[in-house]
Amino acid sequence: IQGGSGSISGTLIACLILAVMRNGLTILSISSNYQQLLTGLIVMIAVAVAEIRRRKE
Repeated sequence: IQGGSGSISGTLIACLILAVMRNGLTILSISSNYQQLLTGLIVMIAVAVAEIRRRKE
């Protein structure tokens, strides 16, 4: 693994989005298993999009 790039503000925004999403899913009475699945899928999609954008540069 080599040094990556990122920002504190980007990390905080991502954490906020994930927290709001988890709270919303809890309010909707979605099972914690599905909450974890959805969170994992979102993280994987974000990593894939970042990698695709990096390769285009």
